Amino acid sequence: MPRRNPLRPSDLHGAARLASDATAGLTDLVEAMHERIARIPGFGSQTLDGRTGGITGLVYKSIRGVTRVAGGSIEALLALLTPALASATNDGVASPQREAILAALNGVLGDYLAASNNPLATAMTLRRDGKALALERAALRAQLPDAGQRVLVLLHGLCMNDLQWQRKGHDHGAALARELGVTPVYLRYNSGLHVSINGH
Repeated sequence: MPRRNPLRPSDLHGAARLASDATAGLTDLVEAMHERIARIPGFGSQTLDGRTGGITGLVYKSIRGVTRVAGGSIEALLALLTPALASATNDGVASPQREAILAALNGVLGDYLAASNNPLATAMTLRRDGKALALERAALRAQLPDAGQRVLVLLHGLCMNDLQWQRKGHDHGAALARELGVTPVYLRYNSGLHVSINGH
């Protein structure tokens, strides 16, 4: 059986964007620190805006410009490669390794990923067997043919995901379903967002 690549094209897009954002953010932080260190107490304006002037300011501006161009070039290249990458990696089944990495990343940076529309941001979905459930009556009937009248929603914690209810061959949702006579569905969500945002 061929080994499945856990990466998807959107993962590469998201990682490239995150790297560009991190480089730009770090440049802003270093420039702001440079501005504070270079300021002579008692001289000139005391208003700090996080920017340096002269040649130093030009260097930081150039770094930000190069970062934007490089990030845009990588995104354009990945857009060209996406069809080939998608056919090589997308078999519709979630990779536990990929899902665990995304869950941890979203737990730490989820609010930023969502705000910047990064493809690594996890959307809230109800899932079963690692696949999103279509929330429409006929589709749910087909996806959950043995569904009973009572539903058990399994909700993971911070930096986790729906697949982590399974460990060493034991599926906790399936065990509860047998014990309680319920239909288990697993919620996957961005645990880095505020509880009120996820609740909404």
